[in-house]
Amino acid sequence: MASTVTLGLAEIKVGAIDADGGMGTSLSRLGYTFQNTAQMQQEDGTTTDFIVEELDTPLASITQPGKLSFNFSIADPDVDTLAKIFGGTADTTSTPNTWSAPDASPELELSIEIVPKQGLKFKIPRAKVTAKFNGSFSKTSLFLVEVSCVVLQPVKAGEPRITVTKL
Repeated sequence: MASTVTLGLAEIKVGAIDADGGMGTSLSRLGYTFQNTAQMQQEDGTTTDFIVEELDTPLASITQPGKLSFNFSIADPDVDTLAKIFGGTADTTSTPNTWSAPDASPELELSIEIVPKQGLKFKIPRAKVTAKFNGSFSKTSLFLVEVSCVVLQPVKAGEPRITVTKL
């Protein structure tokens, strides 16, 4: 059996969740991903043991998996990207292009696709997306936007929360 090694990053695409609550079909890149910032993390799960007086071992035990998240930083955000991940409006018809922040931070839920250079591709039909500025104005660093995505259960019945396919 051939080994599958997942390496590198070709692109991260996001877009609206499909109208039926499934994986979005119109996804696009937000920009370039800053080196060494794209990460997938799963927290430790929790196990609850049900102990009874008459037994030395649990009568039953249930485990909940830990939260699964993806994080990355955008190295070249433009006003359209800021509107997609922070809300607000982008005006690309004016010169210069302008982004106007919303009065309140929106609760954004998007579909996400992470495509490595080789190995396994990840599709997440529904994720809560939050972003924050991580700006540095110097000759040796870039102005970044950090994006955090928490995998959520899809609204569409029967849709898996994550699909992994070999490229």
